[in-house]
Amino acid sequence: MHNYTQLLLAKLCYTVYMKNPIDIVKYILYKCTLYGDLITNLKMQKLLYYVYVWHLIKLNKPCFEEKFQAWPNGPVLSSVYQELKKYGSSPIDPDFSNLENKEDLKKLEINIGSDLKNIIDEVYEKYGILHPFQLVSLTHDELSWLNARKGLSVSESSNNDLSDQDIITQYEKEKEEK
Repeated sequence: MHNYTQLLLAKLCYTVYMKNPIDIVKYILYKCTLYGDLITNLKMQKLLYYVYVWHLIKLNKPCFEEKFQAWPNGPVLSSVYQELKKYGSSPIDPDFSNLENKEDLKKLEINIGSDLKNIIDEVYEKYGILHPFQLVSLTHDELSWLNARKGLSVSESSNNDLSDQDIITQYEKEKEEK
């Protein structure tokens, strides 16, 4: 019975730690709105991917449970795509973030936590200035995306998951090369 309790506690801690990707999207959208930037679903997917990567590398754990899929235009989180597809290739409406006042923003920041908030801020600073197709090009060089796309044509649909281990391998190798 003791092992079962430990297992439940570990799962609970893991679940509590995991964040909702939509909260991350809302915070990125808030940042864009704050700086007068427009953001499409395509660009949001790429920024979200790099938030995931940086979190995995810096904190040695994923920030949410769902895996990115290797779509033709780069990594995509299917649940987020489904939420944002109504915008097509147009910018996401800032109202999607549903932040009416500073209290709502504070609640969102508490939900995502300070470590993740800092990572989002860093990713936005580094990648937020890039055009969506520059981000697509960058993600097409990622080992995780390349491996998940093996054997597929350029435009072929795929729901193959990207591997966390491939992400770790690539970024450890890049650290060693510096």
